[in-house]
Amino acid sequence: MLPILTKKLLILECKFTPNMNNTNYNIFQNESPTPWYSLLFMLLIFIAGLFIGQFLGLLFSIIFTDLTLNELPELVSLPFTDNKWLPIMLIQGIGALGGFVVAGIVYVMLIEKFKWYELFSFKNVKVWTLILTVVIVVSFMFANTVLIEWNMNISFPDFMKGFESWARLKEDELKLVTDFITEFDSLGRFILGFVVIAIIPAIGEELIFRGILQNKLEVYFKNAHLAIIVSSILFSGFHLQFYGFIPRLLLGILFGYLYYWSRSLWYPILAHLINNGLTLIMIYLYQTGRISLDIESEESYPANVILIFTMITLYMLYSFWRHYNLKQDTHE
Repeated sequence: MLPILTKKLLILECKFTPNMNNTNYNIFQNESPTPWYSLLFMLLIFIAGLFIGQFLGLLFSIIFTDLTLNELPELVSLPFTDNKWLPIMLIQGIGALGGFVVAGIVYVMLIEKFKWYELFSFKNVKVWTLILTVVIVVSFMFANTVLIEWNMNISFPDFMKGFESWARLKEDELKLVTDFITEFDSLGRFILGFVVIAIIPAIGEELIFRGILQNKLEVYFKNAHLAIIVSSILFSGFHLQFYGFIPRLLLGILFGYLYYWSRSLWYPILAHLINNGLTLIMIYLYQTGRISLDIESEESYPANVILIFTMITLYMLYSFWRHYNLKQDTHE
């Protein structure tokens, strides 16, 4: 009788204990605070981390550059001068490190009571799917140019002209900043720019928008697809560039599904890094005269090229999904 009872208890334990091998398992779904309250805490921690990070960036700027206290109010004002480049990069880099990476880790530890390093587990990471991820992102970058061109040239009806003027002005301002921080007149500048613009956002933004926000919204909505779409809308809106909103939204959805299917943050981190990093590499090579292709051009590729890369992206995404779907089936 005892062996039979023990066997039944084991069956019940297997039935109600989450299978961490299941790639559809949400790490925050058990004993987790109410999503909206926890997201409010996350926002407060993010603001605090961003403020502290930017303050430290200002402090380092004063220590390691010739920036003076009197020049601080004019640091981000036009015109941009060469001596502003390093201070701006330090403030942006350390600010993002505090607001995203450190704040995300603090949130997970204090609010979710979760071992933050488990979010960065390599358990579900495979060389084959890493290669797939690289191909997916590169092919998507080519396919997405048609939406980039369309979004940049979108026009609004007369009753929204006020919003259009504001959005266009904001876009022009951000473009000036982007053009300035991607002026790489030396290898040292490029390396620092790569860390600040590619590596830190890839880790920090994916930790916040995929690792935390997407998981929390999935708990609230009880629908992973809706959680991916909403977190991607917030991800795109966060960048405050309406004339790049749709392409970045789709990029966020791409990152979201890579994470949802694999339940490994390393895939969206790698995808984000490839998207930003490859762009920076191409800009640097173009500026130094090594290539003639201007990746910052807003013109899309011919329709047949767009179609080819779209098909490649879809097929590689299917292969990625199939890999983890079959893997999940074998554990059930």
